[in-house]
Amino acid sequence: MTDTDNNDGDSHILSSEPTVHKAFHISRREGILALVLFIFFLLSLFVFQNVLILIIGTMAFAVWLTFRASHLAIDGLESLGAIAGLTAYFIGVLSSLASNTPEAVVSALTAWSGYTQGNPELVEIAVLSVVMAAGFNILLLGIVVVISTRKTGVVKVPREVAEDDADLIRWTIVVMALLFAFAILFYIDHLIHGVIPGLVYLPPVLALLMVLSYILYAIYAVKKPQRVDKARPKARHTKRTSAMVAIVGFVGIFIAGYLLASVVELSFEFVPWTGLGFVETQRIAIMALIIGAVGALPEHGIAVIAAVKSKADIAIGNTLGGTTQVLLLIVGGVAIFLPLPLDVAVLLQFATAAGSLWFLKRALTDDQKVDIYEGAMILLMQIFVFILVLMPI
Repeated sequence: MTDTDNNDGDSHILSSEPTVHKAFHISRREGILALVLFIFFLLSLFVFQNVLILIIGTMAFAVWLTFRASHLAIDGLESLGAIAGLTAYFIGVLSSLASNTPEAVVSALTAWSGYTQGNPELVEIAVLSVVMAAGFNILLLGIVVVISTRKTGVVKVPREVAEDDADLIRWTIVVMALLFAFAILFYIDHLIHGVIPGLVYLPPVLALLMVLSYILYAIYAVKKPQRVDKARPKARHTKRTSAMVAIVGFVGIFIAGYLLASVVELSFEFVPWTGLGFVETQRIAIMALIIGAVGALPEHGIAVIAAVKSKADIAIGNTLGGTTQVLLLIVGGVAIFLPLPLDVAVLLQFATAAGSLWFLKRALTDDQKVDIYEGAMILLMQIFVFILVLMPI
């Protein structure tokens, strides 16, 4: 079925992709995989009377749906942005938002279930999963650098990749460091006065300022004069097809988020965590790590594929932008509505994020090169933090 919508923006469309069928096309191998996962999900839902199988089946199908739906949402938004004549930078911000949507959806649905059921552990998982998603973005930074430098040991990155978000990266480092210092000083002050400190939470007003800082920077970056001369990207679909692809993508993200939130509830209720040797803090950390990983999966896939194809500038640039967006916009947005405890796990992740961003930013601005050592150090540092988070407290 050919899409014949020829409205204003459609003159930007590449003739190589004119149909709805091609817009939703997936490879035969992926189609078979999706069908197998969907059948397994249905069997685990209606046939097998085993909660563990239901959890595995639901998780497997939801992971694939998250990946595919996010790519559709990104594709549709990028094409609509091109039709509207938006700059490449602004379209990049929109696509990054789409790739980070799963984290926000899963967190919101899990938190809602926790509030309605009176289960504070679900709320804690919802909040911590967003912070862990930021951790997986840091992990991705290391992976992308290692892959990009796998052949020569070093890769040259254009200066504009670091300069595009240089101010935002510096601001993110400062915010993470200040939040870490704020919490540590709070605990020290209570201990000095002989008071056993309770948990300190990120104040909603500071969370709001984190969100506003990202929005203001995005507006400033879009209006920077040097961006005007950059070539504007071309749309891959017509206006109608682009809108359809984006809508289907976001609907799929919501469905996947609902399935993942259901998995969290089932796991908490039926998995014998104590019998498996896990304490309460480990149970929460494990679920948060799993959900954070799934939420960050679309961005991981895009960046890793770009790195494998030797497009280091695209991979590193997208990863840096996505990391700052998660730390300021997503974490800040969640903390406005949900209490974000500045506990050991969260503070370790904030400190790691600040250190990793500074480490990579310094490498990029110093000689416009990154080497495999720098990527490996970022990778090992984040793995180190994940291990610490999973240790029993």
